[in-house]
Amino acid sequence: MATFFRNALLVQLDPAWVESGNLRVAGSCIAAVGADIAAEPGDEIVECHGAVLMPGLMNGHTHLYSALAAGMPAPPRQPRNFHEILQFIWWRLDRAHTLESVEVSGQIGALAALRCGTTTLIDHHASPNAIDGSLTALEKGIAAVGLRGVLCYEVTDRNRPGEGRQGLDENERYIKECKRRTDGRFAAMVGAHASFTLDEETLVDCVELAQRTGVGVHIHVAEDPVDARITRERFGRGLSEHFEHADLLDVPGTILAHGTHLSDAEIEIVTGHEHLSLAHNPSSNMNNGVGYTPVAKFERPPLLGTDGIGADMWREARVAEFKSHDAALPLPFGQSLKMLGASARFASNYLGVKLGVLEPGAAADLVLTNYHPATPLTAENLASHFLFAMGPEFVRDVMIGGKWLLRSGEVMSCDEQAMRQNSVGVACSLYDRLSKIPI
Repeated sequence: MATFFRNALLVQLDPAWVESGNLRVAGSCIAAVGADIAAEPGDEIVECHGAVLMPGLMNGHTHLYSALAAGMPAPPRQPRNFHEILQFIWWRLDRAHTLESVEVSGQIGALAALRCGTTTLIDHHASPNAIDGSLTALEKGIAAVGLRGVLCYEVTDRNRPGEGRQGLDENERYIKECKRRTDGRFAAMVGAHASFTLDEETLVDCVELAQRTGVGVHIHVAEDPVDARITRERFGRGLSEHFEHADLLDVPGTILAHGTHLSDAEIEIVTGHEHLSLAHNPSSNMNNGVGYTPVAKFERPPLLGTDGIGADMWREARVAEFKSHDAALPLPFGQSLKMLGASARFASNYLGVKLGVLEPGAAADLVLTNYHPATPLTAENLASHFLFAMGPEFVRDVMIGGKWLLRSGEVMSCDEQAMRQNSVGVACSLYDRLSKIPI
């Protein structure tokens, strides 16, 4: 059945566009937009009463394997630096995962995203003791809620011999699986943790796999100075030189996550490659105390991600704006909306559907809010409303691919209560395994 949204305030983030009017969905796509379009017989009529109707939001870099982390046991001692945060917390959590907990993490992370109006997740997954089939398990969890995803497995050599090869095989298996489908729901990349936990031949193999399968690499880069320091100790090269040696910078559709400690010369090299995307994660960077990514020095808006700290892209947009001022490297006001637009275009290229825009033929991934502006809302002041007045608390209804996933705050696509009840037991088992993993 088609759906007709009547009397909406139609809002598109990038390029900014605001118009009062109607929108009609037929099948999985937007069929018509405008003040003069009319409903057709049999359409479901959704009266918007002037509330904002907008495209679903994108999370440009996340880690759903951390979706069950709230309440996890404290580390054996307080980490003193970023490397110890990884060793004491996240590298123990990912080793504790089973395929069951990976799937449940996908469910719980997707539910949190849905309630924030985030409809597509670009995820970077790790479960070193449950690698084979982990991306299918993660997809199953996300798909049970109904979101879209661009997934990869985080290849690393940090735990045991052969681990890198196993991660590469999981990426290749899932890439081939995704390429057999054309429904625009899931796509794959080649994942890599960071150069300092990868053997040189493993990084080269990641690049070779990406080139052979026609996808990009999703890799952490210079999140903390430890990346460059250990990379130089191991290989005698700086990060950009090491990446150029492996031909990583020549792979189209590649995500360099964080980039917090890239030098000005390295930033110039990255921005010189138009097919590379930076993923900015300001909340996570603050939480880990790794510093601020000087986004204003990059020529193109980066993708905007949470690095696993939820999926509230309103919050992340605010932090991106405010932290740039705090760091005395202020962005042009509203630049975070362009980051969300960059994330939508990136996901669109992988999924083969048009996301992030309100136009005929685009995917019907829509968020109807309860936000009725108390002041004029125009394309010119949209960023002010988005950053200072709107938020996930106004998300009322969410549609993905023309199907309702959230109606009046109630999840329609799955049994949310049952999922959350089940996740408690799964989390307890995860924590028990975690507590037995040494540093």
